[in-house]
Amino acid sequence: MTYTLNSDKTVAVAPDYWWLPINQNTPRGVKIQLLGIGGVAAYGEWDGRNRFWQAWAPLPKKPEWLK
Repeated sequence: MTYTLNSDKTVAVAPDYWWLPINQNTPRGVKIQLLGIGGVAAYGEWDGRNRFWQAWAPLPKKPEWLK
């Protein structure tokens, strides 16, 4: 995965990795990244009902050297 810094150099952004919409295919009852209405991300579980969350992303895989 590649990344770049935003113009203010305050955020590292992956240009080829996107948030996924919350819909019927969003996993429930497992740990995922969630993006709230205000644009703040958090780790948590989606219950299928909470409308505060707008998008989700899977967690990155842990590399061998970190295990």
